[in-house]
Amino acid sequence: MRVSSNQTQLMAINSMLEQQAKLSAVQQQVATGKKIFKPSDDPVGASKVVNLNDTMHITDQLQSNINSARSHLSVEEGVLANAVDVLQRARELAIQGNNGSQTNETRSFIAEEIDQLGKELLGLANTTDSSGEFLFAGSKSRFKPFVRNEHGKFEYHGDDTQRFIQIGPKRRIPSNDSGTDVFRSIREGNGSFVTLDYKGNKGSGVIDPGTISGNYDKQTYAIVFDRKQSLDPNQPMTYSVINDKGEQVVKPRVYVEGDAIDFKGIHTFVKGDPEAGDFFVVRPSYSQDIFTTLDNFTQALRKGRGTPAELASLHNEMNRVITNLDQGLGRILEIRSNVGARLNAMDSQEKINSAYKVQIKEILSNVQDLDYGEAVSRLNLKLTGLQASQKAFTRVQGISLFNYL
Repeated sequence: MRVSSNQTQLMAINSMLEQQAKLSAVQQQVATGKKIFKPSDDPVGASKVVNLNDTMHITDQLQSNINSARSHLSVEEGVLANAVDVLQRARELAIQGNNGSQTNETRSFIAEEIDQLGKELLGLANTTDSSGEFLFAGSKSRFKPFVRNEHGKFEYHGDDTQRFIQIGPKRRIPSNDSGTDVFRSIREGNGSFVTLDYKGNKGSGVIDPGTISGNYDKQTYAIVFDRKQSLDPNQPMTYSVINDKGEQVVKPRVYVEGDAIDFKGIHTFVKGDPEAGDFFVVRPSYSQDIFTTLDNFTQALRKGRGTPAELASLHNEMNRVITNLDQGLGRILEIRSNVGARLNAMDSQEKINSAYKVQIKEILSNVQDLDYGEAVSRLNLKLTGLQASQKAFTRVQGISLFNYL
């Protein structure tokens, strides 16, 4: 086979170009510290790099979610702490207002402070976060959740949606609490039933809010006072209990002030001196928003009281206010505790995510980062190969048959 001078030179040039390409590839690796630039360099490794980078981006997004949720819940926790302070102050004033030494004038002063506390609590319920979204409006975060209408009633314009946010590969937590959960779903009385005095009572009887002592059947009952056993007014006062169908549940018993009245899982007692015909109602608790509780408190204090019956009515109202405030406090403290647990959960998950990112980076480094010792050895080898190729080309390009003719 004959090899022309032109073909010899082309082969030498191609050899040098090939050596230069290999040297350039190693130089790029050394310069960047990476050993994979395209899938053909290492198909399996390149696939791992893509998957690991995707996992890293997802983990970064989870960390961003945690920061966003933490900001939102931290604001909510602060609002709930202030709400607790407001209700605790309101409870102190309720005990103060229930004192028999108060006058109509001093009670009106207390009412003014309660009115301001109600407005403060309403403002807290309409708090916005740093992005201008209302904390307690559910998914309707651009709408002001609580508004007092022209009739003095409190309306809720949010919804009951609880938004969840992903903080881990398989972990989601609520990032908000609706206004209903925090301020509206509050049971009256002791949470199971509420005791009410009849507005037409003429005596000074005051009923205790009561407790559950058994299986309360959630029916409505009336504790009726009378003297049916005798027409003599000096005879002892008696009481009986009837249900909402007019059926007698407890037969007439002699009334003794402060003695327990127990029936159908209900435990309560009455103090004072009820008159014949006075009665008290025990009915199941309903949900009442905390703003209405404070508003009822204010109205009760502003009514003029003078007679024993009127003062008894005040004490009955104050007892209900205090138990309703206790229910509201308990509810907000429960939500606050839950918010704290979620914040702790995010702190824990953030640490887990951070540790996971470190592991991903280590694996990613093992797959794509360059071994500089091995790379420098290859660089020297490729450089030697290129130099040898260049020297060979220099020697070969001067050879010609005409030199021997």
